[in-house]
Amino acid sequence: MPRIFFNSARISEEHLAIALSQVALGFWEMDLNTKIIECTTQNRINLGLSMDEPITEQRIIEAILPEDRWRRESEIKNAMHPDSPTYNFEIRVRHADQKVHWLHVRGTVIFENLLPVRIIGTTIDVSKKKEIETLRDELLNITTHELKSPLSIVKGYLQLLYKFISEIGDNKHRLITERAISANAKIERLIEEIIPANQHIKSELILKKEPVDLHQLIKEVISNANLVHEEIEINFTCLTGTYIVSGDKYRISQVLTNLVNNAIKYSPGESTIDIELSGDASGIRVSIIDNGIGIAEQQREKVFQKFYRIANTSHLVEGSGIGLYLCAEIIAHHRGRIGMVSNPAGKGTIAFFELPFN
Repeated sequence: MPRIFFNSARISEEHLAIALSQVALGFWEMDLNTKIIECTTQNRINLGLSMDEPITEQRIIEAILPEDRWRRESEIKNAMHPDSPTYNFEIRVRHADQKVHWLHVRGTVIFENLLPVRIIGTTIDVSKKKEIETLRDELLNITTHELKSPLSIVKGYLQLLYKFISEIGDNKHRLITERAISANAKIERLIEEIIPANQHIKSELILKKEPVDLHQLIKEVISNANLVHEEIEINFTCLTGTYIVSGDKYRISQVLTNLVNNAIKYSPGESTIDIELSGDASGIRVSIIDNGIGIAEQQREKVFQKFYRIANTSHLVEGSGIGLYLCAEIIAHHRGRIGMVSNPAGKGTIAFFELPFN
């Protein structure tokens, strides 16, 4: 008979609420020393495992579709840090009848003397929710198709304007037009990638890797931000002499832009954002530091979830709840780590991401 963890593990109030309302909630626990796994019957059902077969970590991995296994690997790896012990992700599993089910997996790593000793978690079958998302994606597919025609017209007029300004030698407005053309190109790529032509749901991002100079990329992102937010002073400090990584320059730029814009949005009335680039032998870290309203600890664990929006009693920032989720997906595909912590200065937040050199 598998153990239930309400007394032995630090399950959050949110987990308890779900446990009381969801009959399809499965529980599991793994001892990291012995690798012994115990779970409830519902957890076996969710994973598509029979009632009598032994459950091992390898068997759980095999139940997950190969293209989704990186999600589990990345989230569990990140949770092995005492400062970010929770994990939260969605994966697909194939049952014995060959049907594919979507599972929402979440839980916590338990530490003793700063060493991880147990992993506990829950699984919920969210296949019905994914069917609704598929319908939504079909609508997006139609919408993106309708956007392409006017966007191509905008591109044509911008190119004509750039040619005219270049001929009269107006360098200031030529630079502005160049950036407008660049922004137009980014919108075109985003539209192409919202819904691929041959499928409704894209299981993973495709990275176009190349050597990326993070020092130069950060300067470009700051320059673009200053065009839109002239009132904001963005300071950049480089604390390492090695800042070339292998990655998708466009995607990493998305992460930087999202985090910088997020810092600006959550710093009403403030005029300074600090960006630090640091590193060690294993990789490089980018930190975006603001002095804004800050984010409560319980919310910092959720900000990278899809559609999650931060609510503050005195301030509600507009947004779709997609930006930080997309950042987390991009960094996970680069085998990196992303997170948020309180600003030690006592006010605001530090958003960071880490990328490995190899």
